Amino acid sequence: MKIHKKLLLVLISILFALADSHAQELIKPLISNTILQQNKIPFKIFRAEEDTFDLDEYPFWDDFSGDSPYPKDSLWIDNNVFINSSQAFRPVSVNTASFDGLDSLGIPYNPGVVNSKGKRADKLTSVPIDLSKYNLQNDSLYLSFFYQPAGLGDEPETYDSLVLEFKADSFWNGSNWEKEKWIWIWSVAGSSVELFQQVILPVRQFQIDSSQIIDTVANFYHDGFQFRFVNYGNLAGNMDLWHLDYVYLNKGRTWDDIYYKDMTVFEKPISLLNDFISMPYNHFDGNKSLLKNELVINARKLNQTPLNLIGRCEVTDLADGDIILTGADDKTIYDLDTTLPLVFNLRDSIQLNKITVKDSVQLKIKLSSKLIDDRKINDDVADLQEFYNYYAYDDGVPELGYGIYPGNYGMVAYKFKIPDPIPAGDSLRGVYIFFNQSEEIIANAAFNILVWNEGDYKEKPVSFPMRVPGLDYVNGNGYVLFYFDTGVGVDQEFYIGWEQNSEFFMNVGLDMNYYQLIGDSSPTQANPNITYYANNMWSNSSAKGALMIRPVIADKLERPVSIQEEKNLTLRFYPNPADQLINITGLGTIDCTLYLFDVSGKEVLVSKINNNRQVDISTITDGFYLLRIVDNVNGLVYNSKILIK
Repeated sequence: MKIHKKLLLVLISILFALADSHAQELIKPLISNTILQQNKIPFKIFRAEEDTFDLDEYPFWDDFSGDSPYPKDSLWIDNNVFINSSQAFRPVSVNTASFDGLDSLGIPYNPGVVNSKGKRADKLTSVPIDLSKYNLQNDSLYLSFFYQPAGLGDEPETYDSLVLEFKADSFWNGSNWEKEKWIWIWSVAGSSVELFQQVILPVRQFQIDSSQIIDTVANFYHDGFQFRFVNYGNLAGNMDLWHLDYVYLNKGRTWDDIYYKDMTVFEKPISLLNDFISMPYNHFDGNKSLLKNELVINARKLNQTPLNLIGRCEVTDLADGDIILTGADDKTIYDLDTTLPLVFNLRDSIQLNKITVKDSVQLKIKLSSKLIDDRKINDDVADLQEFYNYYAYDDGVPELGYGIYPGNYGMVAYKFKIPDPIPAGDSLRGVYIFFNQSEEIIANAAFNILVWNEGDYKEKPVSFPMRVPGLDYVNGNGYVLFYFDTGVGVDQEFYIGWEQNSEFFMNVGLDMNYYQLIGDSSPTQANPNITYYANNMWSNSSAKGALMIRPVIADKLERPVSIQEEKNLTLRFYPNPADQLINITGLGTIDCTLYLFDVSGKEVLVSKINNNRQVDISTITDGFYLLRIVDNVNGLVYNSKILIK
């Protein structure tokens, strides 16, 4: 379903006011990044000026391999982009740098302006590079990189762009020289998703721009040369995505130096199971028919010449370190830039009898290509295969959000077909739902979790009244476990979903890597397991991803004793709306702290409440906020909304 998000977001306020509006399913960009919010590394310590990169020692090269969500300190000076393995489609190597409208903390640059189109957003800036020793006559410097619009996320519009700039030490503007000027070198307009494309550009000693009335000249061969990529798009969330991979700057190159003695593994293993990312191990029970026939390594050759490739696979039980699967496959690859699956027979080779601990099972899957190439860092990938007490189609990372809007009495039914027979005593005990951070504070909104336990979503469901939790909209996205008071017996095929009691957007996580689980070549097929009810009729969903809903099926499910229920703090604050000060009464001598969060969940103020029980808010921008007061002695909490103007 194509998302015209700019028009969509502008119209949402209008739709709220229309009583006869028609409900529909909506798929929306994310407005935050949980991984970056959890890391909380806002900026980098800049390298010393004399600590510049030297191309004589080694080339500048980065395929963004590694485990950090931030760029490497040795190559880049800022943290704006998100390093990840989930948002791009068939990248050059497993990780990419993704550009969006979120800052280094995973929070929108401008959350209040939903139509901030074509604005300067993320940037990725190289460390200083010493080019002063080179000259135009004897040296040939070229920068190459691969890029992709959209990937598995939001598409950039044609007025959005990805831009490359070089830093000149001097720039002639037609009348005088300017120092340390960033110069436009290359850009591309937004479009729908396409495969990664490579660009190679010369780094000339002087750049002449003849498009100006008077020719402008910039000098790039200096000891503080830098280059940077910048995206222009919407600043209100994870919107207008671009993905960058395989950045390479070196001397002695030519315009056709676009092939590399390198074989990359570009996709993590999605699952050992045929139909699920995870399932309870006692439901699996060693049934090899539930496993995939084959495990595949997706490897990409970047060289022109034939390469002999040996792919290896290893699966390890993390409980005791036992290796339960090893395999190798040998192929010669002839074609240029070929993606070649290396296939391992999974069902015949895996030794399930070695798994001894069978409560919660974690298996580490490592896939690698063994080859004499120039870059070994991108030759292997690893991921976990987990068996817990729930069923999951999703990989745990959302790329988009899903809901029914306007949502009053709208319903969603999500089909699960599980192995038969279900172990004796097991029943549906609860469900995990992943909530994306919402554009509005919808904490405590009422909805019902619905279960159709006989495989027909048109029959009357079992209903459990619930409330949207507030904590996740302050502290970020995440799964929330909803407990059922009693277990629900389910058949081999059942549906679970929700019904909304008012008009709001649930914003349930949508995993767009679902296509890998079902063996599709790209996310083109609508998920057949999702059905929704709106305007008095059931319809098949057009969503191409997996809803991040995980039903828990077990013989029991106890609330964790380590989680303390949040208790209420009794007090009163005034005025509301507030201007300069907030006054709090009812605290006595209790030691308390006041927190303010904006509508995106960003913490904007933390203040100890002073003896006269006042908090200065004069520096806070006008708008709606979530106010939280915490009793630091007894752990009591008070939550409310406040308008500052």
